[in-house]
Amino acid sequence: METLPEATAGLALVLDEMPLRREAYLRLFTPWAADQNLSIQGGDLCHDTVEIEHAKIVILCAGARSIRELWLDGKLCDMANDGPPTVIISDMRDPVEIASALSWGVRGFVPTELAPEQALNTLTFILSGGDFFPSSALIRKERY
Repeated sequence: METLPEATAGLALVLDEMPLRREAYLRLFTPWAADQNLSIQGGDLCHDTVEIEHAKIVILCAGARSIRELWLDGKLCDMANDGPPTVIISDMRDPVEIASALSWGVRGFVPTELAPEQALNTLTFILSGGDFFPSSALIRKERY
């Protein structure tokens, strides 16, 4: 007897304007999403019409782009304030970037220097209601 696939609890949405990088994140996050009983879908925040109504978590991969640019566009603002938990994955560890994300309602800021396992654990924590911002990145280091 064939078993029917179980319905998922929602959608993990991975947004990145760079197709190759987006595909890499989708491959990394697909097993994690299945463990969370989520389907996973990729898109481009800047060029696609993104439907987040079924999303349980939105993962925005900013690369080296400032999230302040994305905020000014208005799309990040709408998503972070009115939608599911939004997580930024960024190459930038600038304290201003992280503080801006926190003040705008983003639920997590994941620097790309994190190990993949740590990033996945962070996504699980955020999906469960937590917030994650690296405290070490919020502290300005003095140069001598």
